[in-house]
Amino acid sequence: MMKRLMGVMLLLSVLAGCSSLGRPGREVASAPVGRAAGRVCHDAEAVLAGVRRGRELALPGKDGCAGERLRYVAVQLLNSDGRPDMARLQQQLDLATVQLRQEQSDGLTGLAALLAAQMSERRRHEEAAARANAQWLEQQRRADELAAKLDALRLIEQSMADKAQKKKIQP
Repeated sequence: MMKRLMGVMLLLSVLAGCSSLGRPGREVASAPVGRAAGRVCHDAEAVLAGVRRGRELALPGKDGCAGERLRYVAVQLLNSDGRPDMARLQQQLDLATVQLRQEQSDGLTGLAALLAAQMSERRRHEEAAARANAQWLEQQRRADELAAKLDALRLIEQSMADKAQKKKIQP
C-alpha cells in the first residue's frame, strides 16, 4: 500500500512538473493540438487538467486521439483501487505513441514517455513483490518442514525415554 501511494505521489509530482515546464502563453496552451476526421485533440495542459479532475473515464474508442488515451492511462494508474489492467493500459499507451508519431506533439510525447516510465516502474515493483512473496512462501514451507521434523524427533526422544524407564523398572 505504501509503495502504491509513493508511486502515485511520484507520478503526480512529475505530472505537475511537466505541466509547468516550458509552458507557452495561455492562448497557445489551451489550443487543440490536432484535428483529424473532425476530432479535437487537446494538448498536454488540457490532458493534465483532465487527470487532475480525476474522474473515471471510459476506454477510448478506435477513433480516440492520443490525448484521450494518455488521460485514460494516467487516470487508471492513479485511481485504480486494485490492480489496473496493465495489458490494456500498455495497449492504449502504444496506440497513443503511434498517434503521436503521426501528429507530432511535444507536450503529449513527453507525457507518453512519463507514463511509459511509470508503467515500467510499476511492473518492476510488482515483479519484485511477487518474487519476495514467492521467497516468503518458500521460507514458510521450509519452516513448516523443520517444525515437523523437530516434532518427530521429540516423539522419538520421548519414546526412547519411555523404553529406558520401563527397562529400569523391570528387573
